Amino acid sequence: MRRITGALLTPVLLAPVLLVALLGAGCATSRTGTGAPAVQPSSAGGDADLYLAVLRRYLGTPADNSFPDRFATAYVLDRADPNAADPMRAQAPGAGAPIGAADQRRIVAGLRGVATVRFVGAPDDVLDRSAGCARVPDGGILITLGTPVGGPDRVEVGVSGFVACLGATWLTYVVERRDGGWQVTGTTGSRAVA
Repeated sequence: MRRITGALLTPVLLAPVLLVALLGAGCATSRTGTGAPAVQPSSAGGDADLYLAVLRRYLGTPADNSFPDRFATAYVLDRADPNAADPMRAQAPGAGAPIGAADQRRIVAGLRGVATVRFVGAPDDVLDRSAGCARVPDGGILITLGTPVGGPDRVEVGVSGFVACLGATWLTYVVERRDGGWQVTGTTGSRAVA
């Protein structure tokens, strides 16, 4: 995890944010592709393919998730949160659209080999608070996906990942339909790391 000298950061899952270090402020888009193929669209009409592209990029890019190692388990909230990429607002499970069971199955299957994915209903279903500072046990990460915003061929999707008090990230991906599928083409807006 990157350490920000002199900053005490409290994750939004635990209490109001005291101080947040915003990195990359502004609206510049980075075009750092991972070479991963575009995700093919689903016939079900849900957001599975879009979220699959976002999760594949986030979990497979240490520069985005701030961890050099793979996560044993990625716990993903089963509802989108329109504030997922905003470190200044508390995450609210149930605030956005549900990620349907068929989409969940497609995402789990599509990420085999990247991480074991399990969908959960609330952060407290995963977080261990026994030591005071909440953490995701056993090498896992808790991910909140944002509500997609944009048009039919280009959207922005916020994402946040939480590992422990000083182990969290927030950012927004630009996702475009290319070669018949969704592909993350960069990021936009601010990024925050705790």
